[in-house]
Amino acid sequence: MPGPHFPIEQAQAKVDHAMNAKTRENLNALNAEFYAANLESFDATRDHPWPGWQRALEGGPRGRPGHALQVLDIGCGNGRFAHFLCENWGSSPLDLPGLDYLGVDQSRGLLDLARERTPRDPSLWTLTWRECDILTPSPGSALTSGPFDLVTAFGLLHHIPGLEQRKQLMREMAERARVGGRLVFTAWRFAETDRFERHLVNWDDHNAKSAIPIDLDELEAGDHLLSFGSKEGPPRYCHHCDNSEFEELVAATGMELVATYFADSRSGDLNRYAVLEKRD
Repeated sequence: MPGPHFPIEQAQAKVDHAMNAKTRENLNALNAEFYAANLESFDATRDHPWPGWQRALEGGPRGRPGHALQVLDIGCGNGRFAHFLCENWGSSPLDLPGLDYLGVDQSRGLLDLARERTPRDPSLWTLTWRECDILTPSPGSALTSGPFDLVTAFGLLHHIPGLEQRKQLMREMAERARVGGRLVFTAWRFAETDRFERHLVNWDDHNAKSAIPIDLDELEAGDHLLSFGSKEGPPRYCHHCDNSEFEELVAATGMELVATYFADSRSGDLNRYAVLEKRD
């Protein structure tokens, strides 16, 4: 597999300590600023399901017979995974009587769009949307305890600053999966795709003009700033998860890896999926 195209040396890894809380807080603030400024344009590009979702549901998860499928979708954005589930329920590999879905995100604007657009049918599904910041010092405090048949994090991990924080989120997600349940997450492989290199924003240039400065000594290898669309407006913080880190995240769940594969975008490999199940 080819390595990252991006100049990883932009962010030098600090191997002797975890990223400090202030840097994590500022990187999170950058992303909150980005989504507030780009709400409409970002939403307009997120109007279709990912091809990899269907494969993630094959063979499970095993819900409780006679009960609706319990789903926790972390970083749900504008609700398109919920929309996918509702639109495909009749042809879904999930042979269950209904759907009880909870989507959580820190963007109130995206959640408002999710509420407006996702189809409602009380006879088949219950959809709940919750605004919460999972990047609190203890992510579990912001999440419902569950347990859930399916826990997902699509397009989320690249916005979680700090390896230890990403691993902690994996543990929190795994705790919320019931025995026989499934956890699915994706790692965005943007740094292995040439077309995203033109969106790189230099950290020093950012610090020279931003009201949210970042301590560059605290960044990890794979941390980047990316512009969006026309490149005007605030950038977003994105972390590239390499193969070694992907394996660490899988291990942090303590669950059994039943499938890993590449899917999505025109190239068919923009995201790497991990499908895990909690055994007895």
